[in-house]
Amino acid sequence: MISSLEELNNILSSGENDVFQMWLEEINTNKVVKKGLFSERDIIDISSKLYRTFLKLRDYDFNNGLVEITTSSGKESLEEFSKIMAIKNQTPTATSMYIYSLKSVMYKFLQKQIEDSSLLNKEILRTSEVIDKMGLYTFNYFVKERESIIQMQQQDMMELSTPVIKVWENVLAIPLIGTLDSKRTQMIMEKLLDMIVTTSSKVAIIDITGVPTVDTLVANHLIKTVAATRLLGAEIIITGISPVIAQTMVHLGIDLSEVITKAVMEDGIKTALEICDFKILKLK
Repeated sequence: MISSLEELNNILSSGENDVFQMWLEEINTNKVVKKGLFSERDIIDISSKLYRTFLKLRDYDFNNGLVEITTSSGKESLEEFSKIMAIKNQTPTATSMYIYSLKSVMYKFLQKQIEDSSLLNKEILRTSEVIDKMGLYTFNYFVKERESIIQMQQQDMMELSTPVIKVWENVLAIPLIGTLDSKRTQMIMEKLLDMIVTTSSKVAIIDITGVPTVDTLVANHLIKTVAATRLLGAEIIITGISPVIAQTMVHLGIDLSEVITKAVMEDGIKTALEICDFKILKLK
């Protein structure tokens, strides 16, 4: 039986002790993580880092009072664990529950080792406080990391959904699919202007056949894109305006009279080639 906290600290810190082995068994037996998510070696490595962090925080708590994880040296392992779980598409709950599974193991160990009820209660409260802080930190950091990953994925998808294609000498095309918002139309403008400068193109075709609707804000962005393109010495042709979008623009009072528009991409390409002094001839 343990009669002092110093003695308990020595037992808990003695390498890969019984508590750590009990925790590994808890993780594997009670399916704390999905089967196949980690290899056995991965679980040992991850759990070992987290357990050492627990001991650090617990020791700090023992000597200095309650610890703030954000300013502690143990936060790196918690952040690393949260990142791994986020990358593996786990939930914040599953991430924090991995940490919380240590709590029941510690309770069982403390109840077996400490006979004095006052000492036991004190140690259970302290252990619970530290593990709760660890679990809450991983939960919050996971959410932050997951949001960052989602934003990166959205940015990548937006980049892929707005390709600028060179269809002919001095002719660029941007086939747009899906909903347009101000952020996306702003990115379209930036990419288009960069490509016009890079390729010295004279005409750019913006095809909106795959765009379900256009509101006033988006239409104004397109008009600004036309104006910015002309400042670079190039021309914009908008193709694929559906009857629904055409009616919407009329009702909204959007004036595209100074913009070259064509019903289909084919007509837009023909016009673009003519602007660039190319002529299409049918051989037969």
